Amino acid sequence: MIRLLTLRRISLLALLAAAAVVIPAASSSGDLAGSIAAGQGRVSQLKSAIQSETSQIQGFQGTVSTLQTRLSAIEQSVAVQEGLLASVRNQLTAARSRLVALRARYAHDRQVLAAELLADYESPPPSVVNVIVDAQGFNDLLTGLNDLKAIERQNSTATEQVNSARRAVAAEAVRLAQVEVRRTRATAAVVVERDEVAQLRLSIVNRELVVQRARDEQTGELTSLQKTLSREVSVLQQRAAAAAAASGASGGAAADQSNSSGGAPPSGGCINTPFVAHGGEFGFFQAPGTNYSVNEEPVIAARLDALGKALQLHLEGISGYRTPQHSVEVGGFADDPHTRGEASDTPGVEGVPESTLEQYCLTRPFPGPAEADHIQELGSPL
Repeated sequence: MIRLLTLRRISLLALLAAAAVVIPAASSSGDLAGSIAAGQGRVSQLKSAIQSETSQIQGFQGTVSTLQTRLSAIEQSVAVQEGLLASVRNQLTAARSRLVALRARYAHDRQVLAAELLADYESPPPSVVNVIVDAQGFNDLLTGLNDLKAIERQNSTATEQVNSARRAVAAEAVRLAQVEVRRTRATAAVVVERDEVAQLRLSIVNRELVVQRARDEQTGELTSLQKTLSREVSVLQQRAAAAAAASGASGGAAADQSNSSGGAPPSGGCINTPFVAHGGEFGFFQAPGTNYSVNEEPVIAARLDALGKALQLHLEGISGYRTPQHSVEVGGFADDPHTRGEASDTPGVEGVPESTLEQYCLTRPFPGPAEADHIQELGSPL
């Protein structure tokens, strides 16, 4: 009797020792799975933010391209207006210089005319009578008369030419001055428009740089986070394998103890009843905005819930049923399992071995860390 009690006591101590090893590991695995789930949520947020910022940058680039095209056209207009203005100013300068010269010539001619009038007063010019009287013959008479008329015509013509040229040049100077004012205004207006467009383009570029810097920072954070998640998933898988080995080594008594406490997968874990939301720390939890009501989604959620409770994992369903359009937007395909209501993206399940998933009629059909949280029903099409 004493020997029997001793053996039972030893068995009980061995069972408690095995439980002491497995329970902390499970608790630690649950914390790590929670960290992975939080990391997956942050990854989803970063991807969404990066996609939104990329769309903003593309919009900024389109606007900058449009403004640059407009700015180039305005620059050409400015060059044309400045060329016309320079031409008008050159013509105006030349006209003003010519007017100054004509005024000087007019003043000189007036001086000459005044001198001639004074000379005529002091010694009167020969009149027709004097020419006739002083003529030495008929030819001399005609020559004298012709010379007298020529002098009168020359003086009259020179005076009229100077006056006419002065009036024409003055009118041209006034016209060119008016043209210069109009050209100056037109050029100034085009320059103002060019400066406004250039300032607008600069402000768009500055906004694009701000968004691009934010996207670069988030891309760096996403890369670092993905590396961390990859390491944590590897650690969780190693712990799950060690826990499974420890559970097998603890013998049938430990298995009975686990079954009585609800810690191990129940026999025939292929639950076919729909998922019912609940509180608590472990099990399946549907993320806000997701749809787990289509086709096989409620059953998949129920099986994940049983798995999470058994392994003390916090499993968050971040993507169940998706429309074809939404599936393409988030990086999937228009006909992937999500669009048929046959899959769930569930951070926290990454470290669970495939053999354990199969006990709940679940499977991880796609290999690699990127798809470690993608879960489907066992035997469902890809």
